[in-house]
Amino acid sequence: MADQEIDEMRRRMATAAEADNEGRKRDEPARHKLKLLPEVTALLNKNSLRETIVDPEVNLLESVRFFLEPLSDGSLPAYDIQKELFASLAKLPVNKDTLIASGIGKVIMFYIKSKRPELTIKRQAERLFTDWTRPILRRTDDYRKKEFAQADYDPRFVRVHLLEPPSIQSQSLTRPSSMNRTADRVASSQASQAAAARKKALEAPRAFVRARMETGPTNYTIAPKSNVTFNENNRNRSSNVDIMKQIRGGRAGARR
Repeated sequence: MADQEIDEMRRRMATAAEADNEGRKRDEPARHKLKLLPEVTALLNKNSLRETIVDPEVNLLESVRFFLEPLSDGSLPAYDIQKELFASLAKLPVNKDTLIASGIGKVIMFYIKSKRPELTIKRQAERLFTDWTRPILRRTDDYRKKEFAQADYDPRFVRVHLLEPPSIQSQSLTRPSSMNRTADRVASSQASQAAAARKKALEAPRAFVRARMETGPTNYTIAPKSNVTFNENNRNRSSNVDIMKQIRGGRAGARR
């Protein structure tokens, strides 16, 4: 009975999507998918049919892709269609086989990269992309289990050294004593340009009258190693408690 219901819905969804595409060619409003939307969301939200819906053999999500794809004239489907279907997709246990069979991942990427969808829809698409690709890439959503690259902080490795062009660094080592004055002038001009670049990069950010976002590093790939050690010895813990009691007692005596 469930398979018949899903097959019937697949047929009706494909028919509605085709009718809207043909209607847009005649400048008619796309109303067929919007009319069928409540029945589609009701079927997708049934807990007893979740495994059947994501079955690649059933392939109901291919019809969902038809609903989310741009119409024949390039316009996006109605906002309610995008919002309701993205919310329903977030509740389904979509796997790799489902994505391959339905091709719905391509539509999700379209909503992520395109500038036309609303910001809320783009965020929903990004969340779906993250949730669907995490098991494929074998990544966990538990922050405590995530692994980060770490390195010791070296104060000698400063940004000024990174900003210095390698050509200037190599010239001081490979320049022969017989180099003419023209090459010296070129090297000095390059050195002055490098100094100006260093000064500009290291200067404090200035506030502008216009509303603009301050530029700077937005993400990091290596975390500093922590030098904090935790001692779980009961003696140390008891001594810490005694110290806190002494501090509190001293404060109380000072108040009196």
